[in-house]
Amino acid sequence: MRHFMFTLAAIATTMLLLTGSAAAQEPTSPAPAPPESALGPEGDVSITDTPDLAFGLGTLDVTLSGGLSSGLYLFLEPGADLGLIPLGDGLTLGLGGTVNLGWCLLCAGVTALTPLNVSAWYVNPLARATLHFDAIAKAIDLPQLDTYAGFTAGPSFYSFTLSVDNDPAQGDFSETTFLLGPLFGGRFTVNDDNGFFLFAEARLLMEFGYNTITFRDSNGTVYTQDDGVSRGGLDWVGGLGLRF
Repeated sequence: MRHFMFTLAAIATTMLLLTGSAAAQEPTSPAPAPPESALGPEGDVSITDTPDLAFGLGTLDVTLSGGLSSGLYLFLEPGADLGLIPLGDGLTLGLGGTVNLGWCLLCAGVTALTPLNVSAWYVNPLARATLHFDAIAKAIDLPQLDTYAGFTAGPSFYSFTLSVDNDPAQGDFSETTFLLGPLFGGRFTVNDDNGFFLFAEARLLMEFGYNTITFRDSNGTVYTQDDGVSRGGLDWVGGLGLRF
C-alpha cells in the first residue's frame, strides 16, 4: 500500500509540471529490515524449552530400592508418589505408597546345608503423604534437589517357620503389627532429559501389634502363645527413581 501511494503522488506531480522543468527527486529509502539475530531460521523468534525439575501438580515419581537388610533379608521396595495439591510457591503435597518385600536369604542356606528347614519373610505395605519444598534447593542454588517431609503408616506381616527333616514337630512364629511415623528425604535429578534421579530417605517408625508362637510336637500336640508388640526405631532406604 505504501508503494502504491508513492506512485499516485508521482503521477500527480508530473501532470502539474508538464509545462515546466521537471524537478529532480531523491529516491525513497526502504525501511530497514529487522536484524537477523532477532529472528530464527524461519523468521520467527526462537524459544528454548527448559525442563521443569520441580515436584508439582501431576508429577509422578516411581522409586525402587533393594538390598540386604540386617545381613539376613533380601528385600525389594517399589514405591510411587503423585503430586496432588499445590500449597504455594515451591510447596506441593503428594500422596503415594511403598511395599517392602523381604525374604530370608540365610534361611535358604541353612535349609540347603543342614537337616533344618527354615523360612522367613515379611511384607510391609505403607501409605504416605509427603510435602515437597524447594527452599533448601534455592538456598544452596541446586535446582536438581527435591527435598520432602511427610508421614507414613500401614500394616506389617512377618512369618518364621522351623522344622526338622523326618520329624513332624514344627515351630511357627507370626507377627502382625502396625507401623507409623514421620519421614524425611531428598531426591537428586541425575538426568534432566529423562527424569532419572537418586534418592535417600529416613523414617522414624513406631510399631505396635501382636505376635503368635505356635509349636507342634512330635505327638501332634499344639502349644500357642500370644504376646503384645510395642517398639520403635529409625529406618532408612535409598535407591533409584524416575520422574514423569
